[in-house]
Amino acid sequence: MEYKDLAIHFTDEFEEYKPVLQEHIQFNGEILNHVFFGECNDYFIELIGKEKDIPKIMELFNFLEQMATSGDDDVTELLSVTILARLGDSKKLLKTAYKYMDSETRKASNEIERFWGRT
Repeated sequence: MEYKDLAIHFTDEFEEYKPVLQEHIQFNGEILNHVFFGECNDYFIELIGKEKDIPKIMELFNFLEQMATSGDDDVTELLSVTILARLGDSKKLLKTAYKYMDSETRKASNEIERFWGRT
């Protein structure tokens, strides 16, 4: 998984985010992955926080695990800094998220939480 194709790859798997990506491109004139995934964070937080659509949550965390295990360095950095750090802003949300994280995503989450001094 390469950083330059990350948003496209993500929206191919999660078509409901295609309008978010189109709006992002219209506003920025290009794909800025950290910004795009930062914009998606509110949707991720709502999905995980409500914990109603378990199959979709599991699908999301499977994608995050792919980012952690088969992404280049820029992808793994985006995962940690842009997505996982935001989930850790809420201890309750992070506790819920931990239920769905696979090992490498959990490891990356623990590392960013230690970095921020939240563990």
